[in-house]
Amino acid sequence: MPTLFDAVAAYAGADPDRLAILTEEDGTRTYGELAATAAALAGALADFGINEGDRLCLWSENVPQWIEMFVAAAAAGCVPVPANPQWTDNELEFVLRHSEARLLACQSHLVSRAVAIASRVDSICQVIALDEATEVPTVRQLAETFAGTGGARASSAAGAILYTSGTTSGAPKAVRIDAKMLAGGGISYQDMFGLTASDRAMVVTPFFHGNGMGGALSALGAGASVVFPRRFSARSFWPLVDRYRPTYFFTLVPIVNILLSLPERPFDKRHGMRVWIVLGSSPICATIERRYGVPVIDWYAMTECGQGTFTRLDEERRPGSAGRVFPGSDMRIFLEDGTEANPGEVGEVVFRRSTLGFDGYLGNPEATSEVLRGDWFHTGDMGYFDEDGYFFFVDRKKDIVRRGGENISSMEVEGVLREHPDVADAAVVGAPDPVLGERVAAFISVSEGRPPPDTSALQDFAAQYLAPFKVPEHVVILDDLPRTMNGKVEKFRLREQLAGTPTAHASTGA
Repeated sequence: MPTLFDAVAAYAGADPDRLAILTEEDGTRTYGELAATAAALAGALADFGINEGDRLCLWSENVPQWIEMFVAAAAAGCVPVPANPQWTDNELEFVLRHSEARLLACQSHLVSRAVAIASRVDSICQVIALDEATEVPTVRQLAETFAGTGGARASSAAGAILYTSGTTSGAPKAVRIDAKMLAGGGISYQDMFGLTASDRAMVVTPFFHGNGMGGALSALGAGASVVFPRRFSARSFWPLVDRYRPTYFFTLVPIVNILLSLPERPFDKRHGMRVWIVLGSSPICATIERRYGVPVIDWYAMTECGQGTFTRLDEERRPGSAGRVFPGSDMRIFLEDGTEANPGEVGEVVFRRSTLGFDGYLGNPEATSEVLRGDWFHTGDMGYFDEDGYFFFVDRKKDIVRRGGENISSMEVEGVLREHPDVADAAVVGAPDPVLGERVAAFISVSEGRPPPDTSALQDFAAQYLAPFKVPEHVVILDDLPRTMNGKVEKFRLREQLAGTPTAHASTGA
């Protein structure tokens, strides 16, 4: 099977001066430079005694060297383990031990911590710096030392291990992704979205997350260029777009919600991008298209399954739908009794295991057996298909508020609350209640330059669009919602705040 390195090397052979990477802080890389550096780094890995199948931890923000190491891992048949640079020492040490990582690559400002942590992990044999450092070897030094050694030595990549963000439970799981999913992204982008080598992909989500990693690596797999900042900033987003003129934007709904919370400007539509690919955007597609004047491709997927459904630009768009199933995927809706749902019936989203690039959670057989049952992967997501095969996402099972005998979609309530001019963002969870089981609780952040809304007025606003039992009975105003580094709201932290609340009521809090 061709690897990501094979694709990069092929593009480098055809046009070595084609730009592969564009960044404001860290310069550019051509395909020729990327291929040569990755091959040299693969030689360095062999010199360190790191073999095919060994794990390499990448602890960093979005920098070009992260991509160079990832492509080098594909060349060497090693397994990248992306790590969140905001993790504490204990969190990183857990991942290093759990994944049995052999090498830890990090930014220079993390080197001292990395060396100390690695000294406590027996499997680590080498720490390197992605950028300049004095304590340990750097990517540049290694690439110069092993230049021309032809380090590619494996016929197929060994996939990757991604640790989930734990937004619903707080406990991350190690998702094993196979080589097929990694190598197939570029082909999917070409076939599904019409991506060409002349395109430039804007990626602002962190590479340690499947969205950021998939967006960047799939662009390279298609021979396009990838534009990215070290970390997302709403204020620097548009200047970056103006400078590098990307042709499409690949991101998540939380990032778009942050952009939408900024005041409208005359140049919102003068960006030159031809399409936005936004995972989970069906509830706000019309808002995005109206404000930014760009067509939106919604995409339903998850770390364990990169390709679920998507909306084609050349087909009918159905409001609220995330489109139809990707070619080659086998996605169904199952009811609680295990039977397949009829069109319009809400049930759990499942995928046939043979169509996935996911083979379980590393070192966690209990969690694996919970989701991989028989021929099917059970996602924990709720949704339905209509008569024509269009998919509609309802909510995560854990995020559905169960008030008495009613099941309430948190996403539906959040969508209404975000329409209020004073609300920048909203997150809805169930507040424990001794009588009804749960009541609807809403946590909101305030739009920039607006006063905090009166909670009673906010409830009255919601009541115009929601049935009475869906209107939030508990309202908490926060400076900001707790988020992961990729912008997802950590709902488990909101549930922790509500734990022990006997009855629901309107309130404010910090």
